[in-house]
Amino acid sequence: MGSKLLIKDGNIITPSKILKDHCIVIENNRIVGIMPSNTTIDECQSISANGLYVSPGFIDLHVHGGNGSDFMDATAEDIRKIIRYHTQGGTTGLLATTASESHLNIMDAIQALDQIHPVTGAKLLGIHIEGPYFNYNKKGCHLASAIRDPKPEDYLPMLEATDLIRVMTLAPEINGANQLIAELSHRGIVASCGHTNANYDQIQKACELGLQHSTHLYCAMSGIIKNGPQREGGVIESILLMDQLTTEVIADGKHLPPELLKLAVKCKGSNQLAVVTDAQRGAGMPDGIYAFGSKNGTKSIIKNGVATTPDKTGYASSTIQMNQTVRVMRDLADVPLVEATKMASLVPARIIGVDDQLGSIEVGKVADLILFDNNINVHKVIINGKLIEDI
Repeated sequence: MGSKLLIKDGNIITPSKILKDHCIVIENNRIVGIMPSNTTIDECQSISANGLYVSPGFIDLHVHGGNGSDFMDATAEDIRKIIRYHTQGGTTGLLATTASESHLNIMDAIQALDQIHPVTGAKLLGIHIEGPYFNYNKKGCHLASAIRDPKPEDYLPMLEATDLIRVMTLAPEINGANQLIAELSHRGIVASCGHTNANYDQIQKACELGLQHSTHLYCAMSGIIKNGPQREGGVIESILLMDQLTTEVIADGKHLPPELLKLAVKCKGSNQLAVVTDAQRGAGMPDGIYAFGSKNGTKSIIKNGVATTPDKTGYASSTIQMNQTVRVMRDLADVPLVEATKMASLVPARIIGVDDQLGSIEVGKVADLILFDNNINVHKVIINGKLIEDI
């Protein structure tokens, strides 16, 4: 039997409520007890939360980089730098997200991630392939020359190179997308619509083939489509209406104003809406010019901590950590802390099918926990039941 760890004197955030002045008992990396702090516990190592919130660790489904590095840099050093940086913001698990680039560059990133040894900090829960199978007119800050239609000879080597791929973002309306969605569904990979100009019928068809999720709601996707006097729903309306689709928002307080965040919450609820950072390499760095994707990718300008395209017509990912997404949902979208925390933990865990192990504070689950204060500033990170000190 392994030694026990007691986290005491905390306000524990469960999926449904906050348990004030409670403690958590951890043994062999699992939560084995949740009880009032005055409960008598056998002698064990203890950490006092000192009245802080004890929350499930955050899971970021969409993160490209941070601290000057991008996962497309495809080196172990860069991967470790990104993971260390986002662990500081309360992330205990993440999907390393690629960018739209050449087949060779994407394969290099996949192989580097597949071969990385366990690192101190957040767990690499998988890979999110974002692009290159986009609608060119909705490419956002992705490299224009890399946008292409999906062809088996291009995507099958990616899918067969590793079992880490958990999500792929694509535009359902482009040539070859239906075949790719069916292939992803067959392999148990979450097909997500994003960077797309699809209409309601095309999204409905994609759902029949296995589409499950949608990438950064409102961003780089069609709204109401007008054809002469006629109107039809675009991707935004489809996501808000279709219960079978989960979604995510970049909750940085910049990409989306409060009213759009509130509309997403009203339509999707706290069980179908995740928050993500979509952070790029400039996260945690001084203002300046940074490449999105690999060092040969598109350029972005970061000023006052906000990343935009050089022509300032759009944002170029974000510069935040996950704790800021919870703060934004609570303070700008008026979401109760329990629900905002769920959007950063249990909902993303469900989306990628790891909620039986991760995403909430429940007996039997892995002890990936964070301690934060009223301003959602992270004070401690615990992963697999161990306090992470070197982050």
